[in-house]
Amino acid sequence: MPGPAVYNARAVRYRSLILLALLLAGPLPAGASHVPVEVLLQRMFTDPSPAPYEAGALFEGDMVAMWRGGRLTVKAAGSYREWRATPGGLRRRHVTITRLDLPLVLRPFEANLKKLLAERVEQEEGTLALLDEYDVFIAEELPAGRFLLGAVRKDIVTDIIRRYGQASDLRDAGVRRAVARWLYQPGQRALVTRPGGPFLITAEVDEEGTYYSLLLTYDWGPVGTEIDWVRVGGRLLWRQVKMDTSLELRGLGRIDGQMHLRFRDHCFNSGCRR
Repeated sequence: MPGPAVYNARAVRYRSLILLALLLAGPLPAGASHVPVEVLLQRMFTDPSPAPYEAGALFEGDMVAMWRGGRLTVKAAGSYREWRATPGGLRRRHVTITRLDLPLVLRPFEANLKKLLAERVEQEEGTLALLDEYDVFIAEELPAGRFLLGAVRKDIVTDIIRRYGQASDLRDAGVRRAVARWLYQPGQRALVTRPGGPFLITAEVDEEGTYYSLLLTYDWGPVGTEIDWVRVGGRLLWRQVKMDTSLELRGLGRIDGQMHLRFRDHCFNSGCRR
């Protein structure tokens, strides 16, 4: 059985790894300290104008569908609606697909693909809620007042601190953020790659909390979203969106898709009711 000296040596070595993580994580990016990451996160989840409204648009686009049997392009068109019914209430979205041009091999799965396209758009913003389960930090300050946020799943950061740190580190937001920044580096992938939900998240946001890209990294690969916005009636609405998605279909297996939707003829409040 190891003696006290061995246990003390291990404790020193483990604590040194946490200190190394703090040192390697380095300071915040130059100029980024005037907008703390906590403020950016709050702005991402707080609507500055929570009044009732209704907005909509038409869209058209395509999805490149890839599976073990080949690669095909699917054309789609439809309408998009978002609204808030009561002051401070939840914002809701609904997609209606009016046209889906499918190659012969995919026509038996038309209903599934329509549902996939609609749900991927309607639920996109809900993906941001995942950040509650991550230790988030500012990875880089970008031009035009934008920031690149990095995030590592909290259970992974907790596991590393328990193995190599002290119990008090678990409650120290600064330590957790520094360890997450260290684990986020490409050289640490062996430590953070885990099954289940995404183990890393990368997001590009601006000072107002508007997000322009979101990348979720799973043990089987990445899933990304890129968004271009337009201001209509004082609100930001989608002008263009690119999304990765996937679906399991009986008989075809897993289909991976890359959607590119373009929105036009935006309306707001009374303009939508006409």
